Amino acid sequence: MRSILVCCFLATLSAVAQTAQPAAPTLPADAVRLNSAYRAELTKLAESYNASLQPLAENYVLALKKLSARLKEAKDTVGMDAVRKEAARFMKALSADPDPFEPVPELTKDAIANVEALRLIQEDYAARRTLNDQNRSEQARELADKYIAGLGQLNARYTEAEQAPAAAAVKKEATRVRVALQRKDFANRAFEEAGVTCRLVPPVPDVAALKEKADASAASPSTRNLSALALTDLVPAAQSFLTKPLEYDKDWPPEITKWKYEGSGNYSHDFSLYNQAGMPDELGLFAYPKTMRAYVRGTKKGSTVNFDNRAITWLGKAMSWRLNDSRDLVCKLIFTTKKPALKQDAGPAACVAVYSITENNRLIASMSVPMISETTQVRMAKHFSYNRLNIVWEGTKRKRGFTIPDHLPIRVVVGIASFAPGEEVDATIEILPCGPLGDMW
Repeated sequence: MRSILVCCFLATLSAVAQTAQPAAPTLPADAVRLNSAYRAELTKLAESYNASLQPLAENYVLALKKLSARLKEAKDTVGMDAVRKEAARFMKALSADPDPFEPVPELTKDAIANVEALRLIQEDYAARRTLNDQNRSEQARELADKYIAGLGQLNARYTEAEQAPAAAAVKKEATRVRVALQRKDFANRAFEEAGVTCRLVPPVPDVAALKEKADASAASPSTRNLSALALTDLVPAAQSFLTKPLEYDKDWPPEITKWKYEGSGNYSHDFSLYNQAGMPDELGLFAYPKTMRAYVRGTKKGSTVNFDNRAITWLGKAMSWRLNDSRDLVCKLIFTTKKPALKQDAGPAACVAVYSITENNRLIASMSVPMISETTQVRMAKHFSYNRLNIVWEGTKRKRGFTIPDHLPIRVVVGIASFAPGEEVDATIEILPCGPLGDMW
């Protein structure tokens, strides 16, 4: 199989060899063509990498623009000023001479803001830029590995034909590249050797074109429903989060291991309405029951709507779990967001609700808390010896108590809702075993 792949690679490289720089004349003709094609592939990779930088910068500027609009609506002048200064700093950094020793020259660590919503956007951009660089370096290394494999085949052929000088030259070239691969800066040296340059920073975005792009995006918002996607369609970070195994003591499994996943549906924070026919479909939710995690993403489109003769504004998605015995309700819920709420009465909001299955889905308990920081933690527990259920928001130690009998079949719903049109949600939910419960009563 490896031989077939190498042969395919040799054929592909030979097709583009005519436009690349020639190799050192000491190599035999076949090796010269292989080296030239290898350099041509490095040139293509560099060009592709340079082209990928502009969309990253444009999306960052658009994210700043959207955040500024959210802050303006929330009348957060301090946050608006921080975003304005960051936008100006970023554009100036793209025009300046970049520091080649900085991982992300246009967004160094000392430029990270204290305003949390802005900080998360900055960290997301820095992570995407870093990942882009890593992918480029990995692809350069893969090309080098294939080049070395091709040289190995030539060496075997020359050795079999008793062409000692040619075999020695090819072997020397393979050793040179193999040694170079040991260096951390191999990719940069390989591109330099190929005579191509990778940009250190993206080009300055065209502000006028960005405004048209933002207006077009606002005019036709995406209706993509994450609930319908396969796991492999999600971004790598979401896939990694969802598939991370649930860790617990197998000898003493926690109560949550008895929960049965039912599905997901629309949720309204206003009246703790879950999965009722005709409810507006706003956000998307992808649940991974095996690890008791979910990924929620989307942009709220509608405003206040009339549903079932009630005005509802908080709309989103939730997943539901069936518990055959209310005593199994002991858990910690962790909500993580890249776009925290700007104030207490804005979205996104972390939502939990408990319903009695045997009483026509009667609401027993619920709590919704603003996700004003990157991480929001909520604990729920049914007391083991008397009819008491407490829900505690760890952020402010806010606690609510409810009456609930033992042995009651219940439905636990966990989700995220948003408030105003245009609010973006990019968040995760995980259900974990609960720690000490003494401070909950």
